Amino acid sequence: MTVKKSTSWAIVALAVYFVTGCSSKDDRDKYDHYYGSGSKSREETALVKLANDKKNQPEKPAVAPAAAAPAAAGDSAKAGDSTAAAAPGAAATPAVAAAPKRKAVPSEVSALLNKHACFACHQAYDKVIGPAYSEVAKKKYSADEIVALVHSPKPEHWPGYPPMAPMAHVPKADIVVIANWINSL
Repeated sequence: MTVKKSTSWAIVALAVYFVTGCSSKDDRDKYDHYYGSGSKSREETALVKLANDKKNQPEKPAVAPAAAAPAAAGDSAKAGDSTAAAAPGAAATPAVAAAPKRKAVPSEVSALLNKHACFACHQAYDKVIGPAYSEVAKKKYSADEIVALVHSPKPEHWPGYPPMAPMAHVPKADIVVIANWINSL
């Protein structure tokens, strides 16, 4: 009697093993690409690109020299040289305007980003593991699109970055608050 029961259980176990264990080659390749050896090469490529981006970024001018230029312009204006006064003032204005405006993260949004561990991979203006929120804002996603992408990420939208894990546990209301802040950047 026990042989008959154990035989049936063994057959059921084998059937379950074959149904769940035998997926298509495409599925195995996709899994390997995103989570297996393919992910390591993508991560390495992203790190190299990040290092190259940091090397190729022009140095940001310090605020002090820009502030010193108007003072120098004022000194030359006192001397009666109006052309010298106009040139430094004109050069200082674009330098100040060219600097990116970085908004502080509101406390409510910061609390949500910390609560859901978003800051582990994303920062407001700097690349970490994932793209900066300012880069996400440039894609002009709606709040609903951001909710869908947080719950079910699409790695093909961000080549060069490792795929984001689905964050289905994050409530939609929290993501909408974060998404509205992202779109304000």
